[in-house]
Amino acid sequence: MPDAALVHLDGRLVRGDEARVSAWDRGFLFGDGVYEYVRYFAGVGVALGLHEARLARSLDLTGIRGFDARRLGSIARELLEANGLRDAGVYLQVTRGAGTTRSHMPAPGPVPTVFAFATPSAPLEAFTEPEEMRAIVRPDMRWHRCEIKTIALAGNVLALIEAQAAGADECILVRGGFVGEGAYTNAAVVHGGRLVTPPVDDGAAPVLHGTMRHWVLDAAREAGVPAEVRRVREDELRTADEVLVQSSRRLVAAVTHLDGAPVGDAKAGPACRALFAAMRRRVAREVREARAAG
Repeated sequence: MPDAALVHLDGRLVRGDEARVSAWDRGFLFGDGVYEYVRYFAGVGVALGLHEARLARSLDLTGIRGFDARRLGSIARELLEANGLRDAGVYLQVTRGAGTTRSHMPAPGPVPTVFAFATPSAPLEAFTEPEEMRAIVRPDMRWHRCEIKTIALAGNVLALIEAQAAGADECILVRGGFVGEGAYTNAAVVHGGRLVTPPVDDGAAPVLHGTMRHWVLDAAREAGVPAEVRRVREDELRTADEVLVQSSRRLVAAVTHLDGAPVGDAKAGPACRALFAAMRRRVAREVREARAAG
């Protein structure tokens, strides 16, 4: 992102290279905050309502007060307009705010720090087929509150550093013998043409309430792909016909190799392609409807 680009900081638009946050901010000192990332195509936010609902959930679960999650959409539109963007990704984070010293116990009534920025991304026309990627499988060593989209992502970063060292793009995390999620995606498997994705509130391997995980289940119904939500064992991951990951940046993508071993034909399979096409149609439909509504 160019330094001259405008970012949102606590209700104001400022140049990125001029934005300043207190050194006492709890996000900086403790990773005490939450975030969202919304993909925009032609000025339309993909699954914006789901993102706002998840942000509200994260704020509630962390007890961060003073920011209305429904402002996500208006801040995003403000950033897109200010930076002349239509196809972009918008990142927004809310920390508990700044105190006057470093104390684990938050002071009463802190004012949250709200920071957001937009970066250019490819238009919908560039999404012609699902992305293909490699992944490794590792034990999930992170905390158990994965339903909170926290900015404290050291565990995820370490998993991705390990993936990068192995020549992979993602790390699928396993806890108690069950598949959870990727370091920055939701995961699913396909066996015999049936899509299976882990439950979000499973105590064995809790996962984030992924917006594209929600959409891929809708896409399965549209595309006629049988689907179910249940625990996925690690051996089911390693013997799957297809392994899929979902995220706002890529909709749904195919994992072609796990720990160096090919998955199926080592390319995006029929279920992945059908789901990707259905999700892309949905984005195109929502863009058309938004344009028609003015």
